[in-house]
Amino acid sequence: MAINKWWRHDPNERYWLEITNREDIGTNLLAPKTNDRGENYWSYALVREVRPGDLVLHWDKNHGPGVVGYSHVQGEAISSTIVWQSRGTYGRQRSASGPEPAWEAPLSGYRKLERPVTQARLREIEPTVRALRNGLTEAVAGPLYFPFALSDTRPLRTAQGYLTKLPRALVESLPELRELRQTAVSEPHEPEAPEPSPAAPPGARRATGYGRQQNAERRRAIERYAVDLVLSHYRSHDYEVEDVGAYSPWDVTARKDDTELHIEVKGSTTAREVIDLTEGEVRHAEGVGTCLVVIDHIELGDDLRCRGGRWRSWDDWSPARDELVATAYRYPLPKGGHEGPSLAQSPV
Repeated sequence: MAINKWWRHDPNERYWLEITNREDIGTNLLAPKTNDRGENYWSYALVREVRPGDLVLHWDKNHGPGVVGYSHVQGEAISSTIVWQSRGTYGRQRSASGPEPAWEAPLSGYRKLERPVTQARLREIEPTVRALRNGLTEAVAGPLYFPFALSDTRPLRTAQGYLTKLPRALVESLPELRELRQTAVSEPHEPEAPEPSPAAPPGARRATGYGRQQNAERRRAIERYAVDLVLSHYRSHDYEVEDVGAYSPWDVTARKDDTELHIEVKGSTTAREVIDLTEGEVRHAEGVGTCLVVIDHIELGDDLRCRGGRWRSWDDWSPARDELVATAYRYPLPKGGHEGPSLAQSPV
């Protein structure tokens, strides 16, 4: 069936909601290719639309109900099989079926939310959810595949379906999902200036506040401040310290007696629940015991002077590969590119 891919124009629309009662949440997305009547069904067909790096939130019917965690998509959907029992009125008249043809998309890196987003919580903000849906309805021609059913006679509840499209605007309206917003951002940056207040006029631009600082001087000032704090801290504990970030895949080496620590340092002006890592940083931390220090909430003045911040550290840190989310790709150019005119004497 034809899916209305309204989200494809926005690379930050990378969120989905799985509505399930399965016990192996986070393993994969798995849905039959047709419904009980042998017909194509939009909620199953959506499994084919997820892309690597997308974030899938999991609505657990059994424990909550509510959003209990999230995973990221590891690969494109493939043909598979499923043994299943439909939960609808019509489906309950049938015995479990299968194996049947199915769509399957692999997931990895399942993480529980520190604060689940319960059904009761969403009902508290139902006017906001309704306004977001109405805004999308006006802006989008065709089905939204919205995750929640809203009516004038019943409180908010999940849609009748398995996989739904969770709009970015709804994710951004829930502070509990800040970690996801930082993970899914496609073109990350930190704001050059404070964000508009919540009372700003509709349409005012809001910086995402995630990822790498775009201004090189400001970025260097933040990084320098964070590293200097780490050097000072370990020096005060009688370590010999060395800034090695210019030539090593970690930032600070600290030595005392027979102990040598390798320390990875990340600084940010915003609250961070997610950090960016290079492949070199990951490989080093996998091979050598590394300490991770993250200093966020740094205040950066117009004169590039930093102060304050929040210090958090993780000893013997090694990032799990299945929790890494790709936000960029390195692409080898294909053979056979067409040569253009010589640019040696071309005016700029």
